[in-house]
Amino acid sequence: MEVFVPIVLIVLIGCATGVITSYFKSKKRMSSRDVKRINERIDRLEQRMSNDALEERVRALEVIATDEKRRLDREIRSL
Repeated sequence: MEVFVPIVLIVLIGCATGVITSYFKSKKRMSSRDVKRINERIDRLEQRMSNDALEERVRALEVIATDEKRRLDREIRSL
């Protein structure tokens, strides 16, 4: 019976090594997928922020262009 103990230990160590290796490989694959998803989300947010900034600028220009004082000044100058 003493002969089987080292054989069983070797088999258990081999199986445990295989399981641990598979776990770390799958974890590495998951993290690369997560990084890709995060990068895509960052790109979408950057595009959205640039669009929002552009909209804010356009609104500011509209306010300046439609300002009552400017219109009144133009009317006075045209007289």
